[in-house]
Amino acid sequence: MARPDLVPTLRELCIRVVSDTFEKRPTFVGLQAEDIKSITERLPLDLPLELAGDVIDDERYWWRRSTRRWRNSEVGAHGNSWKQLYFERNLQDALEQFDPEMSDLDQLRRLLSYSARFVRFLEITQLPSHLDLAHIFDCLDVSLCGLSLTYGMRDVGMDFERGLFGMRLPDCRSLARCLESCEALTCLSLSNNTLDDDGVRMLMSGMVDNLSVTHLDLSCNKIADRGVRALAKVLDSRCTITSLDLSDNVIHQEGGRALARALKQAPALTRLNLALNQIGDEGIRAISHVLQDAWGLTHLSLSANSGSNECVGELAALMQTNTVLRILDVSCNELGPASGPIILDALAQNEGLTKLDVRLCGLETEDMLRVEQALRQRQDAEITERVMGR
Repeated sequence: MARPDLVPTLRELCIRVVSDTFEKRPTFVGLQAEDIKSITERLPLDLPLELAGDVIDDERYWWRRSTRRWRNSEVGAHGNSWKQLYFERNLQDALEQFDPEMSDLDQLRRLLSYSARFVRFLEITQLPSHLDLAHIFDCLDVSLCGLSLTYGMRDVGMDFERGLFGMRLPDCRSLARCLESCEALTCLSLSNNTLDDDGVRMLMSGMVDNLSVTHLDLSCNKIADRGVRALAKVLDSRCTITSLDLSDNVIHQEGGRALARALKQAPALTRLNLALNQIGDEGIRAISHVLQDAWGLTHLSLSANSGSNECVGELAALMQTNTVLRILDVSCNELGPASGPIILDALAQNEGLTKLDVRLCGLETEDMLRVEQALRQRQDAEITERVMGR
């Protein structure tokens, strides 16, 4: 701690002057790293964003600026960069609070254009303005790698209206046009948007020519068989989607069969989540039958799909023949106690499967324990092999 009775050094005086007048003369040219650090520690946290973004790279400055503005900040979700976190959350707030009647669209586009250098992922939890997404993609097209978009509304209280929630058809059309030409976007999440078949069909019209999206999350919507058929047409040999989440929708048997046909010609797809749907025995059998020959998926979830003991035969055949599949979840299907020995026999013939979830399937307790023991031994052996390999 500096003593008040001591005269500050010339270096200390210079640091004070530079930090106090930084907004007028924003430069670190000719300064040593130690001096730059001392100056940034004294800089105010309300400097104009464009000025700070151009000149200041010190992570501690952006950490102070971020934690003062937002109480909870997880830097790991923003490339482990506090500067990236600040720009992404600042842009998120601007988009979520944008009101076309009260806000300036030109000012928003200026912020979008300037932030493009620092923004890689956007998570938008509400968009009451239903802004044309072309404004976002036109400015962030070459930098935006991930987009999580939910048309919700926070803190509505007693003013709740169902029409305030969900993605409308014009929103789907706007996003579809953007997807036709975007080249950087790899992760797209549209979870919890009350998307129906018409909305998905509109979205897929833009996905047909898209070769950048690898992770697509359409969970927690209202997608049924017609929407899945439109999606299945996109899953061809040119498709780049590796992870597809369709959990918690209203997909029935026909949708399951459409996905089964698509799996024959979608070699890029490695993860498929169909949990909490209603594809039933027929849908489960169709998918299981195709995967006996189409060895692309490594992760498959068919949990809670109204399956019964009638689909156990195809599931067992899948487990016996597909050595690429690593994780299989068939929990919460009424497979019945007679399915236990069948599943155990199939598991013994396929050493590639390292996780099999058969909870709440009606298996005998002894069979459940034997399944868990077999999988635990495989996991322990895999860990040992990995350690020894080092």
